[in-house]
Amino acid sequence: MAPVYADHPFSLISTPVFLAKGKNEETHKTQPDMFDELASEMVHVHNMVIRGLNSIYLQAPHIQPADEKGFCQYILFWHTLLHSHHTGEETMLFPEVEKLTGVEGLMETNVEQHKAFHDGIDSFKAYAESVLAGAQQYQGAKVVAIIDGFGPALIQHLADEVPSLLGLRQYGKDKLASLPAFFDAEGEKAMKEIGLAGMVFAFANLDMQYENAMWQNWPPAPPPVKILAKSVFWWLNADARKFGAVDRMGNMRHLYAVPETS
Repeated sequence: MAPVYADHPFSLISTPVFLAKGKNEETHKTQPDMFDELASEMVHVHNMVIRGLNSIYLQAPHIQPADEKGFCQYILFWHTLLHSHHTGEETMLFPEVEKLTGVEGLMETNVEQHKAFHDGIDSFKAYAESVLAGAQQYQGAKVVAIIDGFGPALIQHLADEVPSLLGLRQYGKDKLASLPAFFDAEGEKAMKEIGLAGMVFAFANLDMQYENAMWQNWPPAPPPVKILAKSVFWWLNADARKFGAVDRMGNMRHLYAVPETS
C-alpha cells in the first residue's frame, strides 16, 4: 500500500535560492542575492498554502461524521493564513514596493489576480463556517467543487508572484535596501495576526525536508513561539491539526483521512 501525500494535485513552487544554488554549482557564478532570498521567503508561505489546499482537496471526500467539524476548522485555519498573507501584501508590502521604486501601480497585476479568486475563497470560508454552525450538512463533493472553482486561479497567482518579486532586481539593491527588514517586520506581524493556533496550521504544512532540507531554520520565529506551536498548541488543536501535510517533526506523512493506495 502506498501513502498519499499533500504534494498534489496542485504543484509546489521551487524557491529561487534553491534554483540559484543549483545553477551556481554548475556554472560557479555568484551566490543568490537579496531578491532571490526575498522571493524564497514568499515561496515558503505559498507552499504552506498549497500543501494545506492539497490536504483539504484530497481528504475532503473521505471525512467521517465525527471529523467533520475538526476538518471545517482546519479549512478556516487555511483561510486565515491566506487572508492574512494577502491582506498584508495589499495594505503594506505592495505600497511599500511602489514607494521604494517610485513606480505607481507596479504591483497592480498582483492585486488584480487576488480579485480573480476572492469570491471563491469567501464561499469556501462561508461553507466551512456554516457546517460548524450546524446550518448545512458537510459534503466532501461540495468542498472539492468549491476548490475546483478557485484553485487554478489561486495557484497561478502564487506562482506568478515569485517572478514579480525577482523582477524588482532591475531597480537595484540600493533603492530597495530596506525591503528585507520590511519583510521581517511583516512576517512578525502576520504571525501575531494568525496566533498560535494559526501557527500550528502553518507548521502542520511546512515540509522541513523540502529542497534537500535546506530550510530547517525557517521560519525565523522566536524559539518560544516554535516550541509552543509544536507542543502545547499542537495537541490543543489536534482535532483540526491532524489533517495537516506533515508530522510534528516536519516530515511529509500519509494524510490522515485518505485510504492508502494499492
